[in-house]
Amino acid sequence: MADADIEGSDIIGHQAALAELRGAVARGGLHHAYLIEGPRGVGKRRLADHLARLANCTADGPRPCGRCETCVAIAAGRHPDVIVLEPDLSRASRTIPIDAVREAIRQSQYHRYGARHRFIVVDPADAMQEPAANALLKTLEEPPAATHFLLITHNARALLPTIRSRCQRMRLGAVDPARIRDWLVARGIDPEAASSATRLASGSPGRALVLAEEGLAARSALRASLCAALDGGLDAVYAFSAEVAQGARTEWAERAEQVLQIVEDLARDATLLASGSDLEPLDVDAEPFVARLAGAWPQGITRCAQAVQDARDDLEVYVSGKTVLDALLTAVQRELPR
Repeated sequence: MADADIEGSDIIGHQAALAELRGAVARGGLHHAYLIEGPRGVGKRRLADHLARLANCTADGPRPCGRCETCVAIAAGRHPDVIVLEPDLSRASRTIPIDAVREAIRQSQYHRYGARHRFIVVDPADAMQEPAANALLKTLEEPPAATHFLLITHNARALLPTIRSRCQRMRLGAVDPARIRDWLVARGIDPEAASSATRLASGSPGRALVLAEEGLAARSALRASLCAALDGGLDAVYAFSAEVAQGARTEWAERAEQVLQIVEDLARDATLLASGSDLEPLDVDAEPFVARLAGAWPQGITRCAQAVQDARDDLEVYVSGKTVLDALLTAVQRELPR
């Protein structure tokens, strides 16, 4: 079944997950807690929002209709029975504070405002530190009637085992590139740009859309600056980190994530080159740097991949952007053959 055949859905792929949720709603068997896991940008939050509309749509026909008052309110983020817990990006620490969790739990004890089901969306669930997670755990053990928790994460291992064990796990994988490209073209994206964005997105519709609409040229320029810094000395690396991480967190957080993604892409291409793979590289314009990085295969590239993961872990707590990027890029620079 094509995505366009799913009423009220703009989800790309994940047909098995959608069918499972539709069946659970139809038979009145929604689980009290779902752990929706998968790569960044693959559609986890879209699936959570779709479920909230599906379970509460008031239309007589196919649901969700996307037009009734409930669907519109949920889509706009203003329905009182859909509570979202997420980090405040203006704060130094990208965590979900325990006070916010306690307030959501308090609200969950009230009568619903008219929806058949209340949903509490935690995005990302791994942004809860242990005290906040323990506070939520108590409610997961004895949830209020018709209240469902949707925990979204790209790193389920970062959650408490007791949290994971009380959720029904739903993993979303990479989406077929052909479907992503067709979806972008259907949205009015130039076919050539759609193909380029799809290739770089690694199965992530969200990432593909951002790249296609506003990011291909910017990404190319950022990659060139990154490669030049890595080819230089420590001063070049530190200057690049300072430029990326300047301003408030809300200004540099997305740029920092783009740097991490580019390092991942370069490491992937270097692995393909070193291993003799016939797969198409992601960054076709970065061949000289990729060829150099391929000389670090396999142990050096493995260490680069671990450095990216360490950087993401640090960025999701409170470490400054420049400190994180300095550590990441000096780690990659050490692996480059001289």
